[in-house]
Amino acid sequence: MGAVGTLDGGAPVATEGARKVDLEFTLNGRPFPLPLVHGTVAGVETLILVDTGANSHVIAGWLARKANLTLRQMGDTGTDHTGRAIETRRAPHPQVAITGWGNLPDEPMLVTDVPEAVSRLGIGAFLSPQQLATDDMPIVLDFPHKEMRTGDRSTVLGNVGSALTLDPVRACLDEDSPVKGRAFVITGKVEGQTVELLLDSGAHHSDLLLSSKPGKALLPKSEASKEQVYAASGKVTPRILRSAKIVVGAVEGTFDVDLIPGERDDFCPRDGVLAMDVLQSCELILTPKSVQGQCR
Repeated sequence: MGAVGTLDGGAPVATEGARKVDLEFTLNGRPFPLPLVHGTVAGVETLILVDTGANSHVIAGWLARKANLTLRQMGDTGTDHTGRAIETRRAPHPQVAITGWGNLPDEPMLVTDVPEAVSRLGIGAFLSPQQLATDDMPIVLDFPHKEMRTGDRSTVLGNVGSALTLDPVRACLDEDSPVKGRAFVITGKVEGQTVELLLDSGAHHSDLLLSSKPGKALLPKSEASKEQVYAASGKVTPRILRSAKIVVGAVEGTFDVDLIPGERDDFCPRDGVLAMDVLQSCELILTPKSVQGQCR
């Protein structure tokens, strides 16, 4: 372990070298399907969602206002889960720290307003774990053991062995932007249809865009849903593909898949997302330009 320091609240944190923090899957005393950590933004405490579907760290508008962050309009553009454009600003010095992990680099982060339902949960920021990774020090998201950690590259990759169940992977990299967006798309099959799915630990249910080729092909097998799902731009009403067979590498199972309205994302084109319903059994290893993993 690296040197240990403390946050304002007195909790020990690793300040250099290897780091580790527990991932929480409870919220207000109830089970919650997505991985959370505690942290602060400019000293204001908040819940932070660990979200591989976010290509950069994002701060919710309500928290940025509460923390009195200086915001700038820098011509940044963003898209949400459905590919719709969202208004973004930039916080030059957000001062973000994760309890038990330490300070994040004080670099510009995007700020956008989120649906009120997300605000009510107290989620004020979205952590893009791939942004924390380096070539020498990958980030490990170990969902079965409920922890996020760093580790030496050779040791971490050696522990995975040959069970690279999430290959092949396409990396979407934006090296020209100040926030350097990073995301990963995995090839698989849904009900026999070849699909490209965004690796998205910030989504509960795996889904397909209705506008995608596999979404159109599977539409006749779907049924109407009364439930709505949330994207950054607001609520959408999906259709549901019941007990659909999903195959991703060596991972195979049946899951209910949402078919959602939405548009192609030009930054990282995909047919849908691979979400926590599948990923909860997986250990992911993220570097700045790749992801590997195995699922139990």
